[in-house]
Formats: sequence, structure tokens, C-alpha cells
Amino acid sequence: MAGVITLAADSTTLILNGTAITDLIEGDTVILAPVNPATSHVNAIGGGVNINERSDRGVYDVTVNVQRFSESDVFLNTLTRQSPPVVINGSAKENYNRDGTDGVESWVLENGSVTTQPTGTKNSTDGDAVSQYVIRFRNASRNI
Repeated sequence: MAGVITLAADSTTLILNGTAITDLIEGDTVILAPVNPATSHVNAIGGGVNINERSDRGVYDVTVNVQRFSESDVFLNTLTRQSPPVVINGSAKENYNRDGTDGVESWVLENGSVTTQPTGTKNSTDGDAVSQYVIRFRNASRNI
């Protein structure tokens, strides 16, 4: 998928409103997808261009898959049922190794809400089921 950031669920810690999402699907990914372009361009005849930074450039959709009926599924489902909607803040941290040195890439996730009702799929092979949540954050910033 072009333009998205994928974090391996096996090496990622996802914290939302102080709660660790511990029931991520093994071998899966947490997806961060930018919603808007970073800049806008207005082209003029003769080669001129006006480039502006967009005020909504930091908006990201975060897609997370958790085991259905798990504590993480119950927590996320509770967030979808609140009125008014709950503001979600958190972080995603992925461990990595570069040239033999361990490191952590982290994302600060600010001012989000569940935007898509959770979807569910069932696996007929081993009986596991997955709930997928999409949370839109007003800003997601990367720190390395």
C-alpha cells in the first residue's frame, strides 16, 4: 500500500488512553495512513507556483486488528459506544534493529476518535475471529 506506514504487530506496543492494546493479531500490522496531503499547490501560467502547508496535514487513520472478544476488543468497543464520543490519545512504539543496534520508533497519536464501526471476520481454520477498528487522529507525529 503506497503512502501508509505499517508497524509489525509482533514488535509494536500500542497505548490508547493509558490502556495497552495487548490482543493484536500475531503476524499482523498496525497501519497508519495519512489522510491529507502535506502541502497544496496552485500553479500559474508561465511556471509560477504557490505552495502552502496544509493545516490538516497531520491527520492519520490508524487501523488496528484485535482478537474478537478479547479485553482489547471490549475496551475499543466501549470507546465506540460513548456519547459524546471519547477523545483518544496514545502512542505506537515499534522496536527495530539497524546495523546491530536496537532502537524504538514511536508515534505520538493525538485527539482521535473511532471513525468506523468495528468490523469482524471469523477464521474457519482455527476458530479465531478478528475485530478491526479505524481511529482518526488529528495529529500523528513520528519520533526516532
